[in-house]
Amino acid sequence: MAKGMGNGFPVAGLLISENIKPVKGQLGTTFGGNPLACAAGLAVLEVLEDENVAENVKQRGQQLWDGLTNVSFVKNLRGRGLMIGFDTPEEAPTIRERLLKEHQVLTGSSSPTILRLLPPLTVTEKECDQFLEACYHLDQHL
Repeated sequence: MAKGMGNGFPVAGLLISENIKPVKGQLGTTFGGNPLACAAGLAVLEVLEDENVAENVKQRGQQLWDGLTNVSFVKNLRGRGLMIGFDTPEEAPTIRERLLKEHQVLTGSSSPTILRLLPPLTVTEKECDQFLEACYHLDQHL
């Protein structure tokens, strides 16, 4: 695990099963025991807790999910929390391009007909509304 653990500072974590018995020389880490990396990781955990980020993810994810169910070009909606993907008609590259050029909304994709959303965990209600409004507008003009 890594990525957001240090909010940009290089830090990683390792999950291991109780069934795996450590043997001297078998396990190692790139950033293991680095005091600065550990401090960065702890600071991220404090922010996640203090700012109730998990609840924001739950609420904004539901907001996006509910809103996307009203968009006709969204098919096979799937995901969890703020990791959301959906199928689109063949116009997916056009949809992505129009969202970007007309509404300044950047989405990801994992194929020509699949759009992927992965906003920051701190995305706001207003930002989700802006994205959904862009989708509704585009939906009316496809």
